[in-house]
Amino acid sequence: MATIELLGLDRADRWRSLLEESGLGDVYHHPGYLAALAANGDGEPRLFYFRDAGCTALHVALWRPLSALPFAHPYADRFDAVSPYGYAGPVTDAPARAADVWRAWAETARANGLVAEFIRFHPLLQNHRAFADQIEVLAAGRTIWMDLTAPIETGISKSRLRDARWATRENVRVESSAHDRLPAFFEMYQATMRRKGAEAYYFFPWEYFARLRDGLGGDFWLMRAHRGDRDCAYAICLRHRDRLHYHLSCSDEDLAQYRAVTQLLVETARLGRDVGLTSFHLGGGYRGEDSLFQFKSHFSPHQAPFFVGRARHDPEAIAHLARLAAAAGQAAVDPNFFPPYRSRR
Repeated sequence: MATIELLGLDRADRWRSLLEESGLGDVYHHPGYLAALAANGDGEPRLFYFRDAGCTALHVALWRPLSALPFAHPYADRFDAVSPYGYAGPVTDAPARAADVWRAWAETARANGLVAEFIRFHPLLQNHRAFADQIEVLAAGRTIWMDLTAPIETGISKSRLRDARWATRENVRVESSAHDRLPAFFEMYQATMRRKGAEAYYFFPWEYFARLRDGLGGDFWLMRAHRGDRDCAYAICLRHRDRLHYHLSCSDEDLAQYRAVTQLLVETARLGRDVGLTSFHLGGGYRGEDSLFQFKSHFSPHQAPFFVGRARHDPEAIAHLARLAAAAGQAAVDPNFFPPYRSRR
């Protein structure tokens, strides 16, 4: 008989133990990461754990109460869910048993009031493949990753290598900074988001970063590029097992001529290689293959396709909620948005 558990952050120790024992997932499945997103108001983290003969699986999501939607009164005791910011989705060590895993998850989800779920799969794990027959899976772009088992310089464009050499000549230095530099990062990050006119979501509060630091401990890398006592740029990178993920970064516009962000990425990749990591996932752009994506593509020729999934645990409820949203003047503008009742004008 299969073992099934549905855990919240109140059982974070058990969650962490299952993650480590299974050898599955990535930092985006870690309770320390999801606790930070909970502090950001993204939802209540849940871990679904499944184990049966020859098969183990994990799935994480942030559950959002429908009672928060002003038009959803008939569903005040129900939820929908979304993958954490980044790349997660269900993972299993027995892809041939994916149908069994998803059946168990869907039954658990419905029994606990889940209506709909939007999933961001993991580009490096390519876990969408196992579940493509269970839910609707859609291509959503590409991400960039660096192979740290090969010489770092071979994958970086000549222009970026020139920028890195220029930064070195101009005395820009990169270091893995002590966590007590986090307030300096936070101040620069907020200024960078204002300068770039970022969407409100990306103005993460202080508690988000503090929870991330405390929840991940030594796997939270705060990388600092500086010229003397002047901070040029920072990046937060997240480590899990043999992978490193480029999470968030910021820079001082007044020092842009020193190409510190380029130097930051190159030296972070070298540090990852030196401590035995095998890949450095840079991610994608804000909107498709935009300028951020193009910038990252100069650091590696390796690209991984990114997929999302739509799970309709209660199709009738989804349709009814969409009608209620329309009647309340909050119908989806984009017909491809999911779930449709969540999109506002």
